Amino acid sequence: MLRIAVIILLLAISALLFKYRSNEKVQKSVIYTSVAGVVIYVAYVMISELIR
Repeated sequence: MLRIAVIILLLAISALLFKYRSNEKVQKSVIYTSVAGVVIYVAYVMISELIR
């Protein structure tokens, strides 16, 4: 559950950064972190379901 909250928080931060046109490097790093978080969460869920 905590992972979902963190991913939603990162997506909200990235939306705010795009809205206020912040630094491009910061935008890219937040997007990469968000995508990596989603991928890791999906992989974790798939692996835990396969173990069961």
